[in-house]
This record gives sequence, structure tokens and C-alpha cells, in this order.
Amino acid sequence: MKLLKQDIKNYWLGLFIAVIVCVILDRIFGTCCPLRIVTGYPCPACGTTRSFEALLRFDFKTALWYQPVMPLIIAYCLFFSYRRYIKPDERIKLFGGAMAAIIIIGILAYFYRMYRYFPER
Repeated sequence: MKLLKQDIKNYWLGLFIAVIVCVILDRIFGTCCPLRIVTGYPCPACGTTRSFEALLRFDFKTALWYQPVMPLIIAYCLFFSYRRYIKPDERIKLFGGAMAAIIIIGILAYFYRMYRYFPER
């Protein structure tokens, strides 16, 4: 718990600013995705928030539609949180091999979905 309190103390301001900027961008442009604002194209992470909201409603089919790699993201976050706060291990790095694999899978899913569905859906 000490490490969690330390992380909150160290990063609260950046998180607060990010949330405020995202809310402002969403009110102005209808999205907080910089790539979508500039180019009109969704980014590989687009749909992550909607997917998480669908998971909170236990609507798994919709969650996977919005972001197919969401189960991997959640599994990674749970694993990382466990290894950082419950059973700390200095060898665990935030952007280790597992995160790189999730990013690669996400980008591949993005290109497939862009080819298959954009701009119709």
C-alpha cells in the first residue's frame, strides 16, 4: 500500500491534467483522440474507453467489438498491478515483452479492422 500511495502522490497531477484535457477535447471535437482530431481516422486505441464501459455492463460482445484486445489489456493491467503492489518484483517492467506483444496484436487488429470495416462502421 505504501507504493500505491507513493505512485498516487507522484502521478496525480499528470493524471488530473490528462483527464481535463480529454474532457475538453471531447466537448470540442467529440473525441479526445489526437489522431482522429487531426486526420479523421481512428487510432489503434480508439474504442478502448467504450469497450471498458461495455465490460462494466457485462456486455462482452460489444466490448470485443469496440476493442478486440481489451481482454489482453485488462489481463496485463491486473498482472502488472499484482506484481507492483501486492507482490513487488523489481524485474517487472512496464513495457516488457507482454506489453510489446499486446501492442503488436492491437496494431494488427487495427489494420485488419480498417481494411475490413472502415469507413462504413
